[in-house]
Amino acid sequence: MNMQFLLLNEKIKFFIALLFLTTFSSFAQISGNQIYGNTTYNSDNYNQNTSANSTSFSIDDTILSVSVKIVLNKKADGFVITLGLNEENETVSTCNEKINSRINGFIGKLRAIGIKPEQTYVDFISQTKIYDFNTNDATAKQYEKGFEIKKNIIISTSNAINLEKIITLASEYEIYDIIKVDYFNTDIDSIHNSLFDDALVLAESKKNKYLKAFGKRINGTPSATETFTTLLPKTQYKSYQAYESSEIQANSNSRNHNLKKVERKNKTFYYDGISSAGFDKIINANQTEVGIQYAITLTITYKIDTSI
Repeated sequence: MNMQFLLLNEKIKFFIALLFLTTFSSFAQISGNQIYGNTTYNSDNYNQNTSANSTSFSIDDTILSVSVKIVLNKKADGFVITLGLNEENETVSTCNEKINSRINGFIGKLRAIGIKPEQTYVDFISQTKIYDFNTNDATAKQYEKGFEIKKNIIISTSNAINLEKIITLASEYEIYDIIKVDYFNTDIDSIHNSLFDDALVLAESKKNKYLKAFGKRINGTPSATETFTTLLPKTQYKSYQAYESSEIQANSNSRNHNLKKVERKNKTFYYDGISSAGFDKIINANQTEVGIQYAITLTITYKIDTSI
């Protein structure tokens, strides 16, 4: 890499710092019961069509614009799982005593898989009254039956294998509600810097190719824009139901009405990361483990020397 390119690299970094502000998100949520409400991509999803169809360069008598797109598939460094539980009883004190006994027993069992108490947090959610009805002939009178307390247990671990073990141990204490699992990376800055440097190298290669192809020469200092996107796994899940069903046609004029029993249909959820179409470079393209995806788009505009 020659001195001229190094100086150009530094100038571009300076202009990037002035031109954009990026918000980094270090958490990604996947799995848990929350995905039942996630049948389509939400607003955090990366625009695949834009990535696939946008122009990678343009050139005329005055400017050369070069665009580079890179995506990185990155495994998580750690996980935070949130479990929910509740307890009902006639009194608040008994209700709280029983739910705390379940929580303490569960947290104690977590030591066997290397999870320390400081890696757990109990979040008090709610305490509500419970009502029921007494029925007498045609009269139904509501009465106060007792109380319900809800709490969440938040657990962090750096080992993906622990997630299944945590769920199994939780079931021993009648804790079945897996609210969510957060995936996170701790080195967002270094990830961005690495992708930015890769994009600069690719942009320089593209620029030289187009200048040579069209017989042009650069004049002055280029300008640049950049977008850096963190793609959360929870936005990349889809669902479908695959089945064929027969029909029952009822005769409305008949006194004998046909009853139709609808069987439960299984719903499939699957991870569908962003398409590799339109990207100049895909890092860890064959990664099978669900993680976090990072995408960078760098566009550099050069002034064409019109004196020749």
